[in-house]
Amino acid sequence: MILIIIFALFVLTYIIYHRVIYPYFISPLSSIPNAHLTSPITSYWIEHKRSTRTEVLAIYALHQKHGPVVRLGPKELSVNSLHGLKVIYTGAFEKHAFYNDVFVNFNTENLVGMVHNAPHAHQKRMLSKTYSKSFLQESSDMRAISKVLLWERLMPILEKAGERGEVLNVLPLFQALGMDFISSFLFGLRQGTSYMFSIPEWKVWLEEYERFKFMSRDDRYMGFIEKWCLGLCERAEASKNEDVFSDEKLPSTSPVVYNQLHESLLAQKASDPRPLNLVIASELLDHLVAGHETSGITFTYMMWELSQHPELQAELQKELRTLSPSLRFSATKERPLPSASAINALPWLDAMVRETLRLHSPAPAQLPRVTPITQKGTSLHGYNNIPGGVRVSSTAYSLHRISDVYPRPLHWLPARWLETGEKIHNMRRLFWPFGSGGRMCLGSNFALQEIKLVMAAVYSNYTTVIVDDEGIEQDYAFIALPRGRKLMLRFIPIDE
Repeated sequence: MILIIIFALFVLTYIIYHRVIYPYFISPLSSIPNAHLTSPITSYWIEHKRSTRTEVLAIYALHQKHGPVVRLGPKELSVNSLHGLKVIYTGAFEKHAFYNDVFVNFNTENLVGMVHNAPHAHQKRMLSKTYSKSFLQESSDMRAISKVLLWERLMPILEKAGERGEVLNVLPLFQALGMDFISSFLFGLRQGTSYMFSIPEWKVWLEEYERFKFMSRDDRYMGFIEKWCLGLCERAEASKNEDVFSDEKLPSTSPVVYNQLHESLLAQKASDPRPLNLVIASELLDHLVAGHETSGITFTYMMWELSQHPELQAELQKELRTLSPSLRFSATKERPLPSASAINALPWLDAMVRETLRLHSPAPAQLPRVTPITQKGTSLHGYNNIPGGVRVSSTAYSLHRISDVYPRPLHWLPARWLETGEKIHNMRRLFWPFGSGGRMCLGSNFALQEIKLVMAAVYSNYTTVIVDDEGIEQDYAFIALPRGRKLMLRFIPIDE
């Protein structure tokens, strides 16, 4: 009996030490401020915040209270500083398994879903050239796509609405524009989507996509969205071998990204056991969903902010009048586009896009990484010996509201980006809508070029006025759409 009691006491002591004393008082993480009283022993608090989509705001409040490092769970930290970005993201910590669970399509790994850095770097090299700033600015395919989508799709829709005084819900319209842009670049203009001509069909797609986002990898396999993407890939492949689109009125552009990825993968097929068609489809589906959703969000919030600041609309319109050739729309005569580099060089336009991405980041949530296993552990802000296997992350939402770098961080103030010297240097270093390091967003240059071109075209021709912005607050999911899924604007034509 005594032996049983001694054994029971030993077990109880062991449990108390490992479950209470060690995590609260001895662990290398024990000196880090806790998000909640229970954080050293359970992840329940942060998981509850995630399940209710309140973790982004909760984490921001924690950093406001506790500083740059907070312990969210027994083996999870949130870090909010430039130092943290350098250590974690530029330091190339590998991704957390979260990505493999959520972002893999066709049960086949893609760049976003790859946990390990080496295979990611290998596949990224196949595509990095086609998304480089210089390639995009000089691309004849991109110019042809831009002309068609602006002059033949978007501007006629806005002209009709402007003449009739109609009110437009710009969120689905500009999401459709984003999808038409990215799909045309991936697969070619003739093989890409044309959802701007069929918004009801597009809304059906969006409903299917909302369901897709919350499905498991197995449940989404060969469902509506994956079959749709596979169809686009098959259409692009067929276009290389058959003259099936000869009667199309659209100009022919290359399937830029599809061709590049297909050729690169084909060259190494002997060493890659993954099915070629599914590797391509998995990768390009990620480009399609990211390309339409994040750009649509940015368009929407930039127009929302500008519509509240008529003096800044006037400043932007004044700057846009310096472009040559002009972005003024004419239904009766063909207009060449100004160069992408000329549009990119406009300081007010750049400032407004950056400030929108800062304050209304399309992806404001955690981008989790895992600390490496090393002899000395990891050090963050004086907290040393952090062991391997700890989940660490930063959020664009909190980084973009560090007031020492972004004074009055809750206000949309584009003029801050016109600063010079150390101020602008620090703001750019902390600017994080696309992440940073080797795993940052592959399509950042594409997104910026597209957004600047479209916003330049809209405000060269129209002044926007808010009619209904109920539910404009972001929902702060991983991709943060307006809660009400709408922004109703009126487009008032600018007189010549």
